Amino acid sequence: MGKIKTLPPEVICKIAAGEVVERPASVVKELMENSLDAQSREIKIEVQSGGKKLIRVIDDGEGMTPEDARSAIQRHSTSKIESAEDLFAIHSFGFRGEALSAIASVSRMKIITRNDSTLAGVEINIEGGEIKEAKEVGCPLGTSVEARDLFYTVPARLKFLKSQGAELSRIGELVAKVALANPQTHFQFIHDGKLLANYPIRENLTSRLAEALGRETAGKLFYFQFKSGWVEIQGYAGEPGLTRPNGRGIYLYVNRRPVQDRLLAHAVIEAYRHLIPKDRYPVTVLFVQVPPAAVDVNVHPSKWEVKFADSETIHRSVLLSLRGLLEKAPWLKERREDGNELREAPEVYTYPSGKSSFDPATQEKFKLESRGPNELTPSVPFLGQINRTYLLFESSDGLTLLDQHAAHERILLERLLQEFSRGLIRTQSLLFPEVIELSIAEANAAEGHLAELEKMGFELEPSGGRTFWVKTVPEILATQEPLQTLKDMIREISSWGENADLPDSFDSLIKMMACRGAIPASRTVSEQEASAILADLERCASPSRCPHGRPTMLKITIADLEKMFGRR
Repeated sequence: MGKIKTLPPEVICKIAAGEVVERPASVVKELMENSLDAQSREIKIEVQSGGKKLIRVIDDGEGMTPEDARSAIQRHSTSKIESAEDLFAIHSFGFRGEALSAIASVSRMKIITRNDSTLAGVEINIEGGEIKEAKEVGCPLGTSVEARDLFYTVPARLKFLKSQGAELSRIGELVAKVALANPQTHFQFIHDGKLLANYPIRENLTSRLAEALGRETAGKLFYFQFKSGWVEIQGYAGEPGLTRPNGRGIYLYVNRRPVQDRLLAHAVIEAYRHLIPKDRYPVTVLFVQVPPAAVDVNVHPSKWEVKFADSETIHRSVLLSLRGLLEKAPWLKERREDGNELREAPEVYTYPSGKSSFDPATQEKFKLESRGPNELTPSVPFLGQINRTYLLFESSDGLTLLDQHAAHERILLERLLQEFSRGLIRTQSLLFPEVIELSIAEANAAEGHLAELEKMGFELEPSGGRTFWVKTVPEILATQEPLQTLKDMIREISSWGENADLPDSFDSLIKMMACRGAIPASRTVSEQEASAILADLERCASPSRCPHGRPTMLKITIADLEKMFGRR
């Protein structure tokens, strides 16, 4: 007899279940998706012991007939597709016909369901994938599916689960994520008999944002939308001050399906790259709508991953849509008096062009040039300098405070980025070339990147061994110890690995140049200099944050002042 044998069906089911049912949250996800596909308006999720002991999802959807209920627990049984062609026109959340079969094979499952074609419902009890009992019962319209003793047929899997609190947290995050995309459905999440989350039916997504994302997001999320050809994008982007230590605040959806996608996440993070600290992540809710044929949702049985037919267009569209909002800096506009409610943005930020919003050819209006005193037209009066660091202006609706270093750093960064993209960073030739001596590693790094360093304004010429002649330096660093900045840049280059992302890495060097060249704190500035900083900052594409994510300005409205002084 040969070595290769066909596995028994029960073993095949348990192997397949491992791809679909990774943890309790996986079960909740599959059952919630079935409920949504059944057009449910009420979905209740009940769990015990973090989902290890019990998971029950009850809905008021269209329900199933007794025959369909029996068929539903068979592998690859589904009502949502009929042919291979249907895989490229998926409109439902579920479609593989594996979820109920997989869950049933690793738990003690009970299904109670009724549709409007029958007066009585059916109750089916399954253990380890086998139907033990099926009987007629009285029940309301809809479906209840419960899974007890998860992984009792494969106890080794239990060792890979996290603590009860960790598993419960995953389920809570999942419920919030699904509820966020389905405001027309009422969700309840109950653990050990205690209501943990309640998401009532809402008329629009705005009303559900704070419920799903937390009250600290109130007033800090701004609506955006974008449409170009077959791609439609909309969502809510958090102001740069609203960040998280990880990417869990980035909610991604494709055709209302929650997904985990590196391409989309990269586009979101890239849009915020010069607005938040490098080790922080934005809060963003992103909905991408594309024709079903333009995206493959059948990449993995868990259905978290997708693959786009034209990933470049998707990435560019997401980047444009977010930058279109972020460049408007709506969080700097006067807030509503209550300050606590989330609001619909009064305008829609759209970019009909397919070009990047940082494309030099389309950004002449943001070009920052040195101007003479007669060219300055300050829009608001300068009141003075506080602690030789903060610049105070009177505006039509109150006061504006600038951090002079952060504001100038933002101005220089945008100027340098535009000049670098053209290869035209302004330089100053040294009357007498300077000599710098580097370590062996640093010398090798410098010699390997002479062209890039020259593009950033430093013209170097090897002079033998570990020494180099420095012939030019960037204009903005001419009076700010340029050689020390050059050494620090070369030191950072030498630390890059072979797989370093060069555009992103050189971007960090430009940020270093902007920081070193900016007006420092604790330096007295004249009224003319202060007005120039404000005027140039107002012309920036992203004026509200410095390259490290700190605020460049604060606005105190008349309403704020009246509240502080008890006039309201």
